[in-house]
This record gives sequence, structure tokens and C-alpha cells, in this order.
Amino acid sequence: MLYKRLMGMAVQRTGREQARVLEFWRAVELFSPQAVPKVSRRARVFEIRPGEPLPWENGHELGSVRLRRGMTWRHTLYGGVFSLESVRAVLTDVFGKDPEDLEARKLGESALLALTITDLGQPLLGSQELSGCAWATGRTLSPGPDAPGWLDGFEKDCEDCAGELALLMEAQDKDDTPPEVLERGWRLGVPIGFDELAKFTAVVNKAFGVIEVLKATELRVASVPVSMKSQFNGDSSDFLNSFFVRDLERVRNRVAGGDYGRALGAYMRGGEAPDLASRIDVRARPDVVYDRVAPTEVPAGRWPTRPEWPLALSQQFAVDTAIGDLMDGAGLIAVNGPPGTGKTTMLRDLLAAIVVERATRLADLTSPAAAFTGNAGWKTANQPYPRRVRLWQPHLTGFEVAVASANNGAVENVSLELPQRGAVHMPADYFSGLAGRVLRKGDTPIEAWGTVAARLGNKKNRQEFVGSFWFSDRDTNEPGLMDILKQYQQSGGTAPSWREAVAAFRRARHEVERLRAERADAHELTRSLPEAERDQELSLGALNGERQRLATLQRHLTDAQATVHQATQLHWHHQEERAAHAATKPSVLDALFTWGRATRTWYAENERLTAALTIARQQLDTAQHALTVQQEAVRAATEEIARLRWHCNSLNDRVTMLRERMDRARATWGDSFPDSELWAREEDREKTTPWTDAPWNHARSTLFLEALRLHQSFLADQADIMTKNLRAAMDVLQGAVPDNAPPAAVEAAWQSLFFVVPLVSTTFASFDRVFSHLGRESLGWLLIDEAGQAAPQMAVGALWRARRAVVVGDPRQLEPVVTLPFTAQQALRRHFRVQESWLPQRTSAQQLADQTSRYGTYLPGEDDPVWVGSPLRAHRRCDEPMFTISNQVAYDGLMVYSVTDRDAPFPDITPPPRTTPPGSKWINVVSTESQGHWIPAEGTELRRVLTSLRDACGILLDQIFVISPFRDVAVQIDRLCREPAFHGLRGGTIHTAQGKEADVVIFVLGGDPARPGAKSWAAQKPNLVNVAVSRARRRLYVIGNHREWSRHRHFDVLAAHLPCTDPRPPHDL
Repeated sequence: MLYKRLMGMAVQRTGREQARVLEFWRAVELFSPQAVPKVSRRARVFEIRPGEPLPWENGHELGSVRLRRGMTWRHTLYGGVFSLESVRAVLTDVFGKDPEDLEARKLGESALLALTITDLGQPLLGSQELSGCAWATGRTLSPGPDAPGWLDGFEKDCEDCAGELALLMEAQDKDDTPPEVLERGWRLGVPIGFDELAKFTAVVNKAFGVIEVLKATELRVASVPVSMKSQFNGDSSDFLNSFFVRDLERVRNRVAGGDYGRALGAYMRGGEAPDLASRIDVRARPDVVYDRVAPTEVPAGRWPTRPEWPLALSQQFAVDTAIGDLMDGAGLIAVNGPPGTGKTTMLRDLLAAIVVERATRLADLTSPAAAFTGNAGWKTANQPYPRRVRLWQPHLTGFEVAVASANNGAVENVSLELPQRGAVHMPADYFSGLAGRVLRKGDTPIEAWGTVAARLGNKKNRQEFVGSFWFSDRDTNEPGLMDILKQYQQSGGTAPSWREAVAAFRRARHEVERLRAERADAHELTRSLPEAERDQELSLGALNGERQRLATLQRHLTDAQATVHQATQLHWHHQEERAAHAATKPSVLDALFTWGRATRTWYAENERLTAALTIARQQLDTAQHALTVQQEAVRAATEEIARLRWHCNSLNDRVTMLRERMDRARATWGDSFPDSELWAREEDREKTTPWTDAPWNHARSTLFLEALRLHQSFLADQADIMTKNLRAAMDVLQGAVPDNAPPAAVEAAWQSLFFVVPLVSTTFASFDRVFSHLGRESLGWLLIDEAGQAAPQMAVGALWRARRAVVVGDPRQLEPVVTLPFTAQQALRRHFRVQESWLPQRTSAQQLADQTSRYGTYLPGEDDPVWVGSPLRAHRRCDEPMFTISNQVAYDGLMVYSVTDRDAPFPDITPPPRTTPPGSKWINVVSTESQGHWIPAEGTELRRVLTSLRDACGILLDQIFVISPFRDVAVQIDRLCREPAFHGLRGGTIHTAQGKEADVVIFVLGGDPARPGAKSWAAQKPNLVNVAVSRARRRLYVIGNHREWSRHRHFDVLAAHLPCTDPRPPHDL
């Protein structure tokens, strides 16, 4: 009892400490608002001024825009627009200039408040959002960061301002207010004008104390067309403040009481001192890797790519670790994903394994109806009937897979790629028509094979998904899932029967397990043979040792026999001598005549002879005993030699038999057999995975497809229940679920969607909105992609909702972008009494996850080696020298070159180009003229290179990516991309290139000659060079001052591997 109480106190203490970290992160996010839209007539964002009509009033230009039937306008007011540079200035004045911010980001604008207004000019009272950033800025000035409770009280001030809003803007009677507005606790105001909006803005300015510093008086309105049915669904809470403040506060309150799962718990230990003893360096311990990729560890399901294309060793190790360590439990693992090492490929196999596991449990049901248990639901004002949701049996849940990332590109790489036909290499159809509709952009069809992933995220994405996934297309008559389920109810549709689907799945599973058993036997052979050979060697050594010991014993036996012989002779001699002496015993007369002297002399000699005889007898006994011992030792040794000879013969027979079996196994499995010589060669073993040969891969992929067919059959069999559950899920996606809906009902609705679409993706920014009703560990799996780019606080809400998390990223690529100055972060950190390891400027979601990972390896760091999670090592993107540069600059040789598909000429066009593009190189441009970090001479050279690549080498411009470390250069690149002559060209800063790749990358360095510190900033870490170089598949051309840049770290490696040339004539590369 005492132990439990002490443990509970420890959990609470840890929870309070972690809650302080979350409070610190919340404060950072308060100062990191969203930017409001710029004024744009095209985007229908208007600045409003006194005396001019408002967008909802007669005379405004918006009134001349015709809307489709059933559509109306919804307006968002941004009151008190201010520049975020003003906030930065306040923070700099209070906390000091950030010494690390040499390439300060250009900040946009935000506003004091946002408010939703209807097409009739009626404010939705209660929809308003006030700026946490403006409030925190005012608090920074007064009472200041040294005051207790400096950043406490935002909600109270918001409530006070809401009261002022109610006084300024009259509400309609409740009877005149739509029920869906009342249901949210809002009121509908009477139409308002400019004066009321300006007064409310002034109220907030005064309440926050920022009138002078922010000068926030401008009023701006953004107008969007919406369906009349959803005109009152507007919520300004997404428009101003950081997306993460609300979730951080929610989770902080739970964590303070110890209410968090193992995934978040592990993550929140990432900033603490690591447990070094528990770490296993996979580079130093290939035996651990070998055990983890044994056939018994490989998941039954596999993505249906080419069966002759197994995962690389490190990919399979990561998949096996995720499934083996997490499937039956909870927690977090980290995977380090250097560029081109196949993160998406790994995640696909992980998804297949999860789907197959759920199908295995489905197949064990007595009937499809047994999948469900009780009921739950909710009622809303605009629905005639309550939503009723059937709850799932617990053992069929926990398979929901959500992919999240800090940027759209990363999550779209997964969710948009998986359903496309090119992602599979086997005949496959899992609602392919539906998948094509979901993927389609405009009128451009995209060939798809299966509805296995969905891009969610922001509200627009969610609404588009609902429209294409659930509802039928009236123009093309393509059915949505709702009509497909209706067809199932009416006629059974085209889905296989439940019994047939279960039988097919079980046959496929049996085949997978049969093949697994064969390979498991062979794997056991690879263990048994070395053990038998070791036993053979030990036994032979023992036999030889025993033979040597016998020879020694036999020598000792000979010596013992000689000793016995000598002792016998001596004993006989003393016996004879004593007998002879006995015959000389004096008579009585001799004793009398000698007065007893003769007798005394005889007895003295007799005693001496008797003693000598006794000693000889003892020596003989000792020698005979020693001889007996030696005889027994020789006998025992002889018998042991016979036994060892027999054992050696048995082992010889076993080793011979095992070697013969090994030869047959090697012949049977070919390259998938882990030959000991290959396994000893690190580079060779990293390129493939033992045992996953084509037949087994094909069977595992077939099992995954049969698992999907089983899911489809279940849908057909339970179409009525699934229609109701999925209809509820569509309500959830569209935000039409009341806040007080039973959590179990919302979870079941989500689980129903994940049953059909096993993976959904969203950015971290939208995670709270997408999964707003879900609580602790309500999602089965969270896959975080590009976690190295995510600030640590971004992942908190997602991890809190997840039972299991796989965090994939690379701290040696792009780092999180944190707009709050470092000096301000430090002040906040001190205020909340947390360690520097939690600073967003110093860490990322990936680094925190890495610190808790059991499996990983060390990379060189600035001071000490850096531990990263289980690394993916086989690189399949870049040609040389890009591969070597990246590997040397960032990874200490961690990656293994595994590019295999470069036999075709480059570029592969008909007719062949006039000129073959030259090898990668550095074009040295020296100039003192600059416009900020833009060097016009480098721009001239860039144009020449692009023209030559296009005209002389036949390289399409969409195969080229132009990047730079500096925004000044990126602005000029963007202008170049917009020119008709360079249509199709892509470019930007290195931050825009993360997650992308191109055949040719042109790296324009720039760098103001008058500001040499900017070059040092770009070179302070390997990340910028690594990302730039690793985007290029075939060629890398660097344009910049070779002498100045090559002096800096990381750029010196770039210079060492690229030949340097001077600019050439206009059309000569």
C-alpha cells in the first residue's frame, strides 16, 4: 500500500515537472500567432474605412459578385491589424537582441481580434477570438516578465472583453436566433457598422495595453462564400492564435495529474538525462539487428510492391521493432531517416502490418455482427434524428493510423502517394474508383488502386474529402461510399461474401506462415551451424587436451611403476637383512659371558632394522597407492578419450549434415540468405534483408490485399451499421458534432472511418481541430514524419491522443523554425523553471524522441556525440559526389550507397541531346556588388547555366530545382521562375526544398560581402549543406564565391568534392 502511494506521489511529481515544460511551451506559442491575410481584391480581403460601405452593406463591390444557388457570404473581421515586427521590437527591447538571428525571418501581420459576421452584417457573438500575442506583449511591458503570474489571466481578460462586446453589439432575441447558434452558446447580433467595430477594437487595445506599441487600429475583412446550411458554423478561433495553445493547455492540465499515456510519457522524458546503459548501438551490434530481422519477427503483412524488392536491412529492422515492441502494448520509438533512405517505403510496410493484424482478429469473429457491442450517440439542433453509433469490440480497435507533420508537403507525400496505382505492383482493387475521386484535382484524373489513405488537416481538406468520399458525383454518376453501402444493403454489391473472404484470408495467412516456418528453420540453421562448429572445435580441443593429459598420466604411471619396483626391492632388502640379523641373536651363554652386552647390541641393531623395514613398508604402500591412482587416472582418461572421440564423431556428423543443409538453403534462398561473408561486409548487408525473398514477399503482399478484401466484405455484410457509423464520422469531419457528444460515440465514429481508410494525415497545426473530441490514447498509431522540422511543442497534442508513436525524422536536415527570439525563449524558460534542453530553439520533436530510443547510433556533435534513433541507412537517391558529400558532412559515413536504377543515360530523351550535361561542379563567381544577400553576377551566371541545361543538354526545367540559403536570393529566384522563358522551373530557400528532389539542383550561395557573419550563420551546422546537396539526384551545380565560402565548415567539404571552374561563355557549361 505504501509502495503504491509512493509511486503515485512520484508520478504526480513528474507530472507537475512536465506540466511546467508544457506551460513554458504554451507561453512560447502565445508569442507565435498566425498571420492574417493581406489585403487583396482577388482574394476578397478588404481594408474597411469610415464612411465606406462594408462588405455586407449595399454599395460594396462584393455585392456585384454572383454566387451559386444555395451559397452566401461569410465574413471574418480582423480588428486592430498590427505588424509582428512591432512585437519583435518589444521583445528585443525587453530581453535583448537575439545573437543567433542573423537571417531574421520576415514576419507578417496579425490582429487584436477576429470576429465572424454573417452576410447580413450580424456578428456571431461568442465566435470572437482575441490575440494571445497582443495580450502577452502588453503583459511583457506591464507588469513585465519579473512579476509573478506574468502570463496568467488571458482567459479572464478575454471574458471581460466579451462583456464589453455584448454591451457594444446588441444581441437578437433568442427566438430569432438559429438553434445551431444557440447550441454553441453563441448569440446572433443585430447588424453592425464601422463605428461598433472600431469601438470594440479600441476596447481590446486599451485592455491589453498595446495602443502605443502596436498601433493596431486598421480594420480588415476577409469574405468567403459558404453554403447557407453552414453559414453559422464560422469560428474565429482558428484565425489568430497559435494552433497549439489550446491543446497545450488541455494536455498540461491532464499531465499535471499524471493523466497521460506511455507515448507522451516517453516523449516528455526526452529532455531529461538519458539512460545510457539501456542504449543499443545498431552499428556496433549487428547481432541485435540480425535477431530482430529473423523470420519470426517479420510482420505477416507487406505492402504490395515488387516481391523482388525487399526492404533494406535498416528499414526492416525499424518495421519489426515498431510491430514487435508496440503492437501489443504502447509507447514510442524513434527512427532516424537521412535523405533518400526510404521513410515512406518503411511506413507503407508498417501500415500493411497493422491492417493485417486487424484482419486477423476480424477473421476470428464468430460472425461480422460480433464486431460490435453497445450504442452511443448525440443529437444536434439541425438534425431531425439523433446520430446513433455502434461501438466496436475493444480488441478490434487500436489500429487507427494518423500521420502528422509540421508541413503539408510531408504528410501529402504519404497520404497522396499510397492510393495511387504506381504505389503497388500487383493487381489490386480496394474501392479504386472511390480512391481516384478522392485524389482527383479538378478535371485531372489520377489513376488509383485503393482507398487506403486520406489527406485531412484543415477544414477545406476535410470538406473536400467528405464530398468526394461519401457523396456521389451527380455529374459523372460516380458513387460515393454512402451509395456503395446502399447497394450492398440492396443487392450485396460486388463484394465477396464474408465466408469466402475469411477463407481466402486464412489460406493466404497459412501460406505466409508456411513460408515463414521454412525460413525460420533456415534461420535456426544459421544459428545452429556456428554453435555446432563451436562445439566441434571445443570438443576437438577437449579431445586433444585429454590425449595430452593421458600422455602425461602414462608418463606418471611409468614413474609410479618404477617407484613401486624400487620400493619393493628396498622392502625385500630390509626384510632379508632383518631375517639374517634374527639368525644372529645371542644365546643365553653369550649373554652371560658378555655380561649382557651382546644381547643389548643385537637388540639395538634389531630395532634399527625393524624401523628401516617399517619405513620401507610405508614407502612401498605409498608407491603402490600412487600406482593405483595413476592406473585409475589412465583408465578414466582412456575412457574419456573414447567418449570425446565418439562425441567428436557425432559433432562431425552434425556439422557435415548442417553444412549440407546450409548449402541447400543457400541455393534455395540465394541473395536473401544471410551469407556469413556478406553479413561481415557492412555495406553489402545493409542493402537487403535476409529471408525476405520474392516468394515470401509475394505471399505477404497477397495477405495484405486479402486483408483489405476481408474489410470490404465486412462492410458489405454490415452495411447498415457502417452507414450509420460513417455518417456520424462525416459529421465529425465537418465539425457538426456538439462539444458534449459522448467521447465513446465519437471514438467509434472515427474507428469506423479508419476501418475503411486505414490511414489519414494532417498537419500538427490542424491536429487539434481534426481530432478535437478525442482524448488520451484514443488513436492506435501516430506516425510523425519529418519530425526534425517540428518544434517539440507541436507534437504534444498528437502524442497525448496516441497509444503508439513512431517518430521519423532527421536532426541533420531542416530544423524547426521558431519566430520567438532566443533571448525571449530563455526568459520564459527561467520563469517556468525548466532546463535548457526543452528550448524550442535547441531541440525538435525528433531529438526528444531520439533521446528516449533504445535502438540507435551516435553521430558526431558540436561537443559530444549525438544519439539518434534507429537509423535508415541504405541511400537510394543521389549519385556521386552528392552522396559522399552528404554522408561526410552530416552522417559520419552512416549511409550506404544503394543507387541501382541509373543505367539509362541522362537525360534519357530521343533524340539524344547535343551536349551531355557536365559533371557536378562549383562555378566560381567573384563580385563585390550585392543587393542584400543577392549577388547580381550570380544571377547572370544562373541564367546562363539554366539556358545551357535547357537548350544544349535537353533537360526540362521542371527537372531542375534552384535553391539558396538566403531569402533575398530566393526572392530573385522566384521572379526568375515566373518568367515565361523559365516556365516550370522550381526554386526557393533551402527550407522550401525539404522533402523535394530533382535531377538537377543549382545551389546559388549569395551572401552579402559586407556581412561575412551571414556565411558563418549558414555554416554553423551541417543541415543547410546537407539538405541542399541531398536534393540532387544526378547533378549539383554550385554558384558562388569559391574562396570565401570554402573557408567555412561544411562548405569546405563541398569544395573538396566539386571541381571549381570559372564562368563560361553564354552557351557553354
